[in-house]
Amino acid sequence: MTADDILSHVMMLADTNDLLYLLVEGDTDCSVIDPHIDITMCDTLPSGGKTVVLGAVRMAREEGFDRLAAVLDLDWTDLLYPKTQDDDIFFTDHYDIDATVFFREQNVLRVSGSYANRVQLRSYVANSGYPTLHEVVERIAFPIGLLRFISEKHRLQLNLRDFPISLVLNDDVNGIDMDNLLDLSLKRSRKGDECREEITRLYWESESEVTNYRRYCSGHDLLTALATILHRKCGSKASIDAISRAIRGAYSCSDARESPLFLSISKWGASRGKEILTCI
Repeated sequence: MTADDILSHVMMLADTNDLLYLLVEGDTDCSVIDPHIDITMCDTLPSGGKTVVLGAVRMAREEGFDRLAAVLDLDWTDLLYPKTQDDDIFFTDHYDIDATVFFREQNVLRVSGSYANRVQLRSYVANSGYPTLHEVVERIAFPIGLLRFISEKHRLQLNLRDFPISLVLNDDVNGIDMDNLLDLSLKRSRKGDECREEITRLYWESESEVTNYRRYCSGHDLLTALATILHRKCGSKASIDAISRAIRGAYSCSDARESPLFLSISKWGASRGKEILTCI
């Protein structure tokens, strides 16, 4: 759908009510945001990619329609691209909505504990070389995120979407085998070995400049890494989808009250005379 299609749909809905509308990039965003929204005040609409969503909001403003805003994935904003300074555009707290959910650590620990064998989970973390489960998962997800970053920055066109993390983990399942990661990335991207040296150089140059590892971690990689750890090392039989849904569902009112994303949404609603979040 185009931005014009999205706006036309919203305007048609708006003719029948006085709701505010939040455009989001996908269904996952709705599953995190909806439990904290007063449905008599506001509705969320999954609308596709960032370009379409931004276009629809800008067109709405040009037409004088002020009941529409958008939630966008942070992605590489502020790292490669400037942040849109707009009262109607809100960004996730971390790379995307699933990363925003994942970095509420107590929720993830509770969910992990319910799916894993407690003794095995504690033993795994104690032997991982990292002080917490979150740090292990973060260090697994980071190399794939950094490859995404350099691919975007240098227009390498690496195919890292829905990356199969389980195929590139080391034997201890506490980190990435970099040789396997590069091999699989090149294979999925249909690139020859002649690219390997340049990509390797760019990777290590970029890695040396990173101070905040979690900023590069996508929600998909984080949740996939966590589910793989729980399955291989901690006795879990739950699917990645089941664990991901449980972690999204654990995102609570107290989490929303501390989230810059949710506070921005609340402020926008108040500017339109509505308290659209039920827990703020």
